[in-house]
Amino acid sequence: MENDDNKATVSDFLYAENAKEFFAEIDYLLKDGMHFQKQGNQIRYFNFIDKNIDSLKLYYQDFFDVELSEGGERPNNYFFLDFYGNSRGNISPRHREILKSEYIIIGFIIYKIIYIDKEIDLDSVQKLKEKIRIEYEDYKPGIYRLIAKSKNITPGNFNDKTIDTTIHSALEEFRKIGWIELSKDEFGLLPAFDRLIKIYEEYILNIDETLNELK
Repeated sequence: MENDDNKATVSDFLYAENAKEFFAEIDYLLKDGMHFQKQGNQIRYFNFIDKNIDSLKLYYQDFFDVELSEGGERPNNYFFLDFYGNSRGNISPRHREILKSEYIIIGFIIYKIIYIDKEIDLDSVQKLKEKIRIEYEDYKPGIYRLIAKSKNITPGNFNDKTIDTTIHSALEEFRKIGWIELSKDEFGLLPAFDRLIKIYEEYILNIDETLNELK
């Protein structure tokens, strides 16, 4: 429904086609950090958000004090919930896990491999693990320190298996929020991986310096 000025209202999306079928799932996933884009089984949800974006923006702003934002450029755009400054809005922290520091570093390394070193054909999880273990060996101590800090333990017993496990966990987390596709040993970056670059732009622009701090 629309008001007299033909502007969207906070409830318009409830009357949209497929609202009963799609919205509950979209809402849960957005609050869990999902980024929706024109990829695979996300397409129908992406289209619903795209068609009802003005009303949905009002809904999340008025009820949860967060912003339904659009990132990227069409046709590689994506939708996600963003916060105002440091506020977490009215969304329960149970839904909004912060990415662990070691996952962010793994993301930086993946960015460097794919976008800077131009190894765009790398799509094997196992080969990614081997490359990070062997070619980025100097960074291992720093990654160990980050893992130890997040677990509140000492890094003394960490080894290559720890690195492999951390890489796999990072990829699983990126999959959950729609940054990558992941199926068994294959992975691929999605348009929303761009969010890592946007959030940590300062560190990405100085990525060699950022990674060298791990040594």
